[in-house]
This record gives sequence, structure tokens and C-alpha cells, in this order.
Amino acid sequence: MSDKLAALAAVRDASRQAALYLQGRSADMSGAELYAEKGYIPDFAAIIKAGNMLDRPVGFTCKSSAGRIVRLVQPYDSATYKEEPEDLPAQWGFAWGKNPADALPFISLATSPYMVGDCCTEDGKVWRSTVDYNVYAPSAYPHGWEVVETDEDKDYSGLLTEE
Repeated sequence: MSDKLAALAAVRDASRQAALYLQGRSADMSGAELYAEKGYIPDFAAIIKAGNMLDRPVGFTCKSSAGRIVRLVQPYDSATYKEEPEDLPAQWGFAWGKNPADALPFISLATSPYMVGDCCTEDGKVWRSTVDYNVYAPSAYPHGWEVVETDEDKDYSGLLTEE
């Protein structure tokens, strides 16, 4: 085996071990911790393609095609129900990130409310929940959310000078 192939095999093995380690501790991880490790979380579509979710334990963590991190909350026959986690919220617990860079479009789920500090997007803005158990969109309950200023929102033009 060439040095390049050996190096690639070592990287693949290390990544696989990191992903397995993450699955073992994901039940105790916060949404923010999960989003920080999202590179080691498998995609829902790839897992379905590999086999039935009945083979996965409750607590198994993956990413929906929309990029949301979800945990399996009960046995799930994916041969019968092929929909994405967003379409079958009774099967999944959603994890929300606190980093504005991880914010995804708001979805209302009574089973997975946003807690203080969790972020979402709506109407081209990033929002942070200011209350626990928040299931209302920023537009529907503005007192429960605050706009988060991101680097894209900042005006750096005054910092540019010509020499």
C-alpha cells in the first residue's frame, strides 16, 4: 500500500472512531456541543440507504437533509416511513445550536422547543430565543426572540483606509 493510501486509510479510521465515540456520548451532549461536532454526525439519508433505522438504538444521532441534528426517541421502521425527521417529529428530538453560524430556518415543534440562547433564522435574520420552551416563530412572538448581529450584518467599510 502506498504512503498516500495508508494515510487516507488512517484518516478514515480515525474519523470513524471519532464518529462512534460521539454516538456513545451524544445522549448527554447539548445541542451546542452536537453542532460543534457536526462533522462526525452521519447524514440521515446515508443511514437510511445503509439499512433500516430499526437497527439503530434510541438516542442515535444524525443530521436531516436540512442540516438539523436529531436524536431518535423511539424505535423507527424506516422501511415503512421514509420521510425526513422534520416530517416525522414524533420519532425525533431536535437539537438546536447556540452559535448563530449554525442557525437554520425556524420550525415549530412542541416536542423540541427552543430554549434560552438557541438560534434560528427567519426573514433573512438570525434570532436567539430569550425564553425557555419557545415554540413560536420570531414573527409570531417577537418578545421571545432577539435579533443576533452576525459578521455579515456589520459594516466594516469605515475600517478600510487607503495608504
